[in-house]
Amino acid sequence: MCIIMGNIKKLLFVFVALMLTTTVHAQTHKYYDTKHEVGVSVGVGANTEIIGAIGDITEIIATNVVLPVLTAGWSLENQKYSYGDATYYPTISVEYYYHVNKVIGLGGFVAYNGMSRDMFVTVKNDNDNTRKTEKSGVAKRHNLSIIPTAKFDWLRKKNFGMYSKLGVGVSFLNESQKDDAAGGTDYSDTDMVFNFQCSLLGLEVGSQTIRGFAEVGVGEQGMLSAGLRYKF
Repeated sequence: MCIIMGNIKKLLFVFVALMLTTTVHAQTHKYYDTKHEVGVSVGVGANTEIIGAIGDITEIIATNVVLPVLTAGWSLENQKYSYGDATYYPTISVEYYYHVNKVIGLGGFVAYNGMSRDMFVTVKNDNDNTRKTEKSGVAKRHNLSIIPTAKFDWLRKKNFGMYSKLGVGVSFLNESQKDDAAGGTDYSDTDMVFNFQCSLLGLEVGSQTIRGFAEVGVGEQGMLSAGLRYKF
């Protein structure tokens, strides 16, 4: 955590320096033809990804319904499921901004990421007490976020731009667990939490209408993100 905070402080210092040196250019150059922009990005290190990585899957009591999928003569040894390694889906976001003036664009983004883990039950042979572990279902997390955001273009030239973003919104965190066997465990729970995005520095390069971009910051789009943007 100390390393992360130290890096964020360094990024903030760089951001402030760049802002001071580019604000004058942002006010004097002549390219402000585009009012709208739509973008798609992929990011890593989003807030809900971190929450999902450090949070435990809710422990659910296994039901006897899972037994028919197992070999006859076996019984549940442990009433609770165990869980395999997690497979993560990166944060994908879609954003839109409308530029109300030379510097400020208002809009926001919708972001999604998720995770899945196989569910297992440990069973015991009633005759010789041998044990084995069998896959019985899948546990998943789905995170959907809606973040209204302001975008600040410190440098907005014909083929290059520098900007920052700041937004606050909400995230819906859904956890589900479902047995492979019909009639088994079918658990689902959704929480709503406040969330944010703070892109300290964004860079975009390309034509007047299509640009690639990359951002560094903290929030629901990730610590690092990159994508494509259409401006019109």
